[in-house]
Amino acid sequence: MGTLLYLFLVVLSSLSLVPRAAAYSEYSCNGTTGNFTTGSAFGANLARLVAALPANASSSPSLFASAAVGAAPDTAYGLALCRGDVTDAGVCSACLADAFGRLRRLCGADRDATFYADLCTARYSGGDFLARPDDNSPVINALDVNGSTYYGWDARNATSRTLFLSLVGTLFGEMAMYAAYNSSAARMFASAAMYVNPQLPTVYGFVQCTPDLSRAQCWDCFQVLQDQNRRWYDGREGGRILGVRCSFRYEAYHFFGGMPEVRIGLKGDPSSPAAETEIHGSNHRVVLIVAVIVSITAFSAMMVAGLVIIRARRRKGAEKKKRKLQLEAQSRNSSTTEDALKLWRIEESSSEFTLYDFAELAAATGGFSDENLLGRGGFGPGKLADGAEIAVKRLAAHSGQGLEEFKNEIQLIAKLQHTNLVRLVGCCVQEEEKLLVYEYMPNRSLNCFIFDQQRGPLLDWEKRRRIIEGVAQGLLYLHKHSRVRIIHRDLKASNILLDKDLNPKISDFGMARIFGSNMTEANTNRVVGT
Repeated sequence: MGTLLYLFLVVLSSLSLVPRAAAYSEYSCNGTTGNFTTGSAFGANLARLVAALPANASSSPSLFASAAVGAAPDTAYGLALCRGDVTDAGVCSACLADAFGRLRRLCGADRDATFYADLCTARYSGGDFLARPDDNSPVINALDVNGSTYYGWDARNATSRTLFLSLVGTLFGEMAMYAAYNSSAARMFASAAMYVNPQLPTVYGFVQCTPDLSRAQCWDCFQVLQDQNRRWYDGREGGRILGVRCSFRYEAYHFFGGMPEVRIGLKGDPSSPAAETEIHGSNHRVVLIVAVIVSITAFSAMMVAGLVIIRARRRKGAEKKKRKLQLEAQSRNSSTTEDALKLWRIEESSSEFTLYDFAELAAATGGFSDENLLGRGGFGPGKLADGAEIAVKRLAAHSGQGLEEFKNEIQLIAKLQHTNLVRLVGCCVQEEEKLLVYEYMPNRSLNCFIFDQQRGPLLDWEKRRRIIEGVAQGLLYLHKHSRVRIIHRDLKASNILLDKDLNPKISDFGMARIFGSNMTEANTNRVVGT
């Protein structure tokens, strides 16, 4: 295991020696929607459309434009978008004009065509694709330009595959969250740089949605890309998934303009000479290791001294790494809370989700009195100033795992709507305090009945059948009918709450996991459940 991990780190460090790729483009001509002639009504409408869109897009603050020209059935629909790191209107206009011009030459009489350039995207069609914001087609799997994988990559090896997917998945997830929900991402674009350690190169990436999508539509589009990334890019040095509505790219070099909006593990400028020196330094260390091995083989008398030095350095390095990981964990928890608050403020302004003051919840629960404790899960009943009854879940302070589960439960259940899922009405974050606020379930949880000799008889077979059916309906919604497939991973009697009519509601999504729409299995990085 240790040898395999070391080999994988050495292989990744060699990426800095790979030549950087030149810009390239992709295009798609779709003749299945029909053809047109130059002198036709559609041809005239299309000519007006492609002439106007580059100027319209380059003059807009978001460097984006869409339009429909002409009357049905000869309407020409079009979209023009420049990449989020492009700030020069002239560069944007020139890229789009070239893209539309090349489409007219490459696709001839086809009524539907799309061009993906490095700095812009252009599409026109005789069909109203603008009315379908969830349609990201044509999606092009554009592998890294040299199409190569990491040296020695073996997709059948679970350890190396899990490590790779974890790195790229982390990069993608942070960028997607920023582009979709950060208020400063007006163009729905995010670039990122991720630094792991001196043995791994800094990985760069960007994601982007068209600015006419809602925040939720952008996020949903990214989730589809993430699933495609898992299928297509095992071990790739870089890759792009190109779509009209959203796109994604990552590389082992700084390929976008400006500084990254999202920094993962970075304290300074990722493109600074110091960072470059650190990356190249790892290659020198590889050469040094080889030289030491050769020397030890030739001069066996030096072996003992060499081993003593190596062990001392490893011990010192391990202590230093441990301190570094502790500091990074503290920093990551702090920034995670701030990012979560930004997202939840957006949720508060656009839904029934509410951010509560800590003092308000403390007053509602009698100062979190033990008399109000409903169980070891941390649910306590309370009554707000307006008389509304609520249940409050108070997570343990100073718990990194608690913060992760807190974020997970917010992001999942706040977007779910089903009669057999408990409704999350709000939350509270104040320093180390993390609280979730749910609708109140007066009959508490199912285990309070089935494991209680006095209350158990209250559940006759008809009530039990309705509870079973309700739980099944909730699971069916999570697994098949919600926008994303969700696996609960901790379903038990204490997590089945009962309302005043004994209707069941599934609760406690802290350990739940999102799956892609076509996924049926996945690896986990920790044991969960009961």
